Order: sequence, then structure tokens, then C-alpha cells
Amino acid sequence: MAETLGSLIDKLTVANIRLWHLEDVRRDRTLPGRDRLAAADAVSVVNGQRNDLMDEIDEFLYRAARGQAKLKAPKVKIYKKFRLDPKQEARAEKLARAAGKKKPRKKKS
Repeated sequence: MAETLGSLIDKLTVANIRLWHLEDVRRDRTLPGRDRLAAADAVSVVNGQRNDLMDEIDEFLYRAARGQAKLKAPKVKIYKKFRLDPKQEARAEKLARAAGKKKPRKKKS
């Protein structure tokens, strides 16, 4: 599957979170040296992955600016197809209010 801008940014976010936690371990002087060294090695690996992801995002945006990549995928919304008829909707709202889950809706003018 081709990457989207959103999936690339998601992966970058995960890499940043991993770096944050690994840096905490690397700096924690209460941990044994071997654990801190392993964290430092992992920081190098994850930082490389992070840099690769930033390059991919730059390339994606460059291609999108040239019309070679889509920034938005078409959306398929189905929830409007399953609307209740007015009687069912009124009954559902009444039940929801009775259950204390929903406040009465103001009438549109």
C-alpha cells in the first residue's frame, strides 16, 4: 500500500515518542551502564529511522506540490445513509434524555 502523508506523520510521531523514552533511559543514572548503553545504541537506530521518515515526508510534499501525489484520499461516509425517520429520532432522543445521556436539543428557527 502506498504511503499517505498521514501515515508518514503517524510513523514520525511514533519514532519521536520512542526517542523520548529512550533518551530518558539513556540519561537515567540509577540504571546500570549496560542498560544506558543499550538505550544509546537504540537512540542511534531510531534517530536514523526518524531522519528517513522526515526525508520521505519532504519527498511526499515535493511530489504533491508537483501534482504527482495526492494529499487527500477520497472519503467514504456512510453514516448519513442510516438516518432514523423523524418518529424514531424523536423516540431515541426521548430515551437518551431519560437515561441522562443527552440534553434536550434546541429547535432550529
